[in-house]
Amino acid sequence: MGNKPKNVADKEGGYSFQVDLKGVIRLLSENLYSSGDVFLRELLQNAVDAIQARKGEEPGFDGGKIRIEYRQAAGRQARLVFSDNGIGLTREEIHTFLSVIGQSSKRGEMRRGSFIGQFGIGLLSCFLVVDEILVKSRSVREKQGYLWLGRSDGTYQVEEGPESPGEGGKGPGVGEPGTEVTLVLKGGMASRYREEKVFSLLKEYGFLIQVPVEFVGDGGAKRVNDGFIPWRQPFCSNEEILRFGELLFGEEFSGVVPILGEGMKGYAFISERQTSAAAEGRHKIYLKDMLITEEGKDLIPKWAFFTRCILNTESLTPMASREGFVSDHALAKARNEIETCIFDYFVALAQYDVEKLKRLTMIHNVAVKSLAVENEQVYKLFFPFLTFSTNKGRLTGFQLVEAAKKVPAYYCTEVDDYRRACPLVGNGDSVLVNAGYIYDAKLLQLLKRYQRGIRMEVFDEASYGELLEEPTTAMKEGLAGLMAAARKALAPFRCGAALKQFDPVKAPVLYVAAADGFLDSVLGEGGFSGFLEGFDIEGMGILESPDNGYGAKLYLNGRNPLVRRLAQVKDGEIVENMVKVLYVHAMVAGHYTLGERETEVLNTGLIRLIEYGLGGDL
Repeated sequence: MGNKPKNVADKEGGYSFQVDLKGVIRLLSENLYSSGDVFLRELLQNAVDAIQARKGEEPGFDGGKIRIEYRQAAGRQARLVFSDNGIGLTREEIHTFLSVIGQSSKRGEMRRGSFIGQFGIGLLSCFLVVDEILVKSRSVREKQGYLWLGRSDGTYQVEEGPESPGEGGKGPGVGEPGTEVTLVLKGGMASRYREEKVFSLLKEYGFLIQVPVEFVGDGGAKRVNDGFIPWRQPFCSNEEILRFGELLFGEEFSGVVPILGEGMKGYAFISERQTSAAAEGRHKIYLKDMLITEEGKDLIPKWAFFTRCILNTESLTPMASREGFVSDHALAKARNEIETCIFDYFVALAQYDVEKLKRLTMIHNVAVKSLAVENEQVYKLFFPFLTFSTNKGRLTGFQLVEAAKKVPAYYCTEVDDYRRACPLVGNGDSVLVNAGYIYDAKLLQLLKRYQRGIRMEVFDEASYGELLEEPTTAMKEGLAGLMAAARKALAPFRCGAALKQFDPVKAPVLYVAAADGFLDSVLGEGGFSGFLEGFDIEGMGILESPDNGYGAKLYLNGRNPLVRRLAQVKDGEIVENMVKVLYVHAMVAGHYTLGERETEVLNTGLIRLIEYGLGGDL
């Protein structure tokens, strides 16, 4: 009995839509499913749902079973046969559920929400790998069985078949209701879906299924889902759970967090190795015992990327592809429950196993920092164990607090700032933190809120004045001429000059940019000249600081031998040219961007100094 799509007019003169099945299949493969592998999950899910439906129809039924056969004769296409002893399909249901795209096959008194599959859509996914699908089925409500043959061109046939799909000993059992789906893999699909891969995928998808699933291939018969599931045991030790996680994910873990929520059970295993927030495919998230996704990006808190989770949920809503979950209230609630479980675990460690907490925090330093900047409780709990890069080596938060109670402590918000300032601080009493890394500056900014009586300041241009020693009176008098020449030489660059003495002695100068170095550079190059025309810029004072006339400053080191020798040079032009060269050298050493004037100094100033050294005219 064949059926083909027709344009059918109803009594009102309207027409039914026609569906190009091949076009739908192409859409499935290109847009809905991430992989063709899903046909195995869909068939497995259909079998599980059919058995569940039979339990609803026959309350005393508890002998559900699923069998998958894989056969491939030499030089022939591979054949897959899925059979179950579930509720089966009547003739009417075959037409209704197998031949109408998107129609759910869930019927009877069972709620549709108790199933996650749809037989019509699930079966349709098989056309990703075959051209024909053969279904043998007998309903618990009928003695007669039926055959349904569907083709990828959109046609199908229905015939009377044996009383049971299991006649001959291949299906669920002689005389039993149930369904058998036969697939002959097309083209190169046989090489893609070899026996070992099919079995491996079935184990992935059906690891938690509570109905026995048997796989029969050339290698004999074996169970798909005979794994040990800790949360289903009356008692399970922590060591057994850890071993379960290590076998499941193939790595060692330092701890395990039981996850319990409304309609949700599982574990979050804490990795022994440093991980990345960008890592994907790290989890195993199941919905009603069937694997949905390995990402968990919408369910597992982002800050918990140092965990690997296995979770079985009951109440979440799957997406159309059943490779993720719909973003709704239930998903948000589940995510909050998972976050609470993981956080409470760390709180317990702070009370009962501080050493373990310290070790985990050091391994997952960045992950914990990301949480601490957002949560006051986490901040107070973890800050003592977090580590920071400083001029004294790597210090914990506890060591930083203790040091800041006794000596000045600063932090640089940029790595380049730290590199410039670190030689000045050296091994002196002050502590300088490199807070240019993610989250560090924010954590140190928050420190004053939770810790009283400490000094932890941002290291800025004003901090240099505190670290650099004032010159002696004799030093000021001896270098007065040089300083006057330096101010004159640096004026075109909108940079001030100041005399200090500092370590290391071998550093002749130190350049410190203005707080708004960008504005200074643009104004210096005349970038705003049209806009500012007519304004009394100097009178407004926006280009000057009350201390030295400019925000940017070049500090000359009165202890440096080169600076002292330069002060003895009588030729003013030579002195000014040398100051400019030192200025550009300091900018390059400090990783600052050079402007047009600074670049010109490189091109001409150095050449003039070489000429002077060779005895030429300047």
